Amino acid sequence: MNHLIIDSGNTLAKVAIFRHNEIISQASGPHNDWTFLFQLLHDHPPLQGIMISDVSDSTRHIVDTLSKLAPVMYMHAGIGTPLTIDYQTPETLGSDRLAAAVAAYTLFPGKPLLVIQMGTCITYEFVSADAKYLGGAISPGLDMRFKAMHTFTARLPLVKKEEIDFIVGKNTHQAILSGVINGCIAEIDGIIDEYRNRYEQLQVVVGGGDTFFFDKKLKNRIFATENLVLRGLNEVLKFNHVDFEK
Repeated sequence: MNHLIIDSGNTLAKVAIFRHNEIISQASGPHNDWTFLFQLLHDHPPLQGIMISDVSDSTRHIVDTLSKLAPVMYMHAGIGTPLTIDYQTPETLGSDRLAAAVAAYTLFPGKPLLVIQMGTCITYEFVSADAKYLGGAISPGLDMRFKAMHTFTARLPLVKKEEIDFIVGKNTHQAILSGVINGCIAEIDGIIDEYRNRYEQLQVVVGGGDTFFFDKKLKNRIFATENLVLRGLNEVLKFNHVDFEK
């Protein structure tokens, strides 16, 4: 059974074809040119279902075409998942956040989970041991912090992330690097510590584009994985497979 999973995020669109639980092919590209998606589909067998998470509303131009290939579902807070949603404003809950939480729950059922996505934003999701999604936190990601410092000041340059091994910046470039990168590390470790103080047997699952920039820098033990949102979307599609059989 082949599923097409689309995660159209704030920066890029990522797509993958799953055969059961395994990614057999994947690609990524800009929101305004879906050529990469249709090239991916050209070389693969028929699909049984399509799941889309779209935080940028960029898939509206292609959904009619996709619906001719297989039934299409959009990820949203009201969709059926293995989790119970205990969030005060579920209509505002990002589909990518929920998908990441579902993926982590599938990996570690029965444990309290802190799910961290390191992308455009750094998001924190908490799932209780009895499979309740309770909420979390959102803060700016690395690139957003660099851009904000440049945009909202008169003289600070635009700096891009790079590996550093210092805390004291000897010039403005280094000072920005130290502030943003070491600040992110301190934030993430501090939040993990707070959760671990409150929840025994906490499992921390980390995904997102900057995961492997940070994973060795954190003092806390984490489970780092790729394609967390894509995998979560595939799990939700499987969970709702009965809708495709009607």
